[in-house]
Amino acid sequence: MDVMLSAPMATILSALIAAFLGSWVGAQMALTRFKKERAFEKQLAWYEQMIRALHHLAERIEIASTFQDEKGVAPTLLFDVWQEVQGAHIDLEVAINEAILFGSVEAARRCARISKAVQSVAEETEAFDLARHPEVVAKLPLIDELPDKLRGAAKPLAEEARRHLGIK
Repeated sequence: MDVMLSAPMATILSALIAAFLGSWVGAQMALTRFKKERAFEKQLAWYEQMIRALHHLAERIEIASTFQDEKGVAPTLLFDVWQEVQGAHIDLEVAINEAILFGSVEAARRCARISKAVQSVAEETEAFDLARHPEVVAKLPLIDELPDKLRGAAKPLAEEARRHLGIK
């Protein structure tokens, strides 16, 4: 038993199949575009987070070092400002750990070097963990060099973010 479709029925069926395939292809293209746009936004957000974290840690270190240098500063205040340095260090490490996911290969390498440099100063001085007045005072030169290095590390990441955005 052969089923024959009339010409109008065949035309309608062909049109329905074409409409379905067209819709499906269009939906797939839209989904692909959405994923690319979302990835672009997440990458850009990571660059912004990383640059902010670098500047924030630099700022916290400068503030803590300034208070550490002052005579007669209450030990509780010293503890609080160094605690803020520790918090900024943790925030930076969170952003650094996401470099492999959102940054370029070179950005991930830069971030690894930044992390190593910061961790080295943190371990040598012990200032990031606890305000240890007067032991920290002798090690302040090691800490005082770090903010400029952190700010310097932000520049290549900002340049890479600009390239990501297509800004010359």
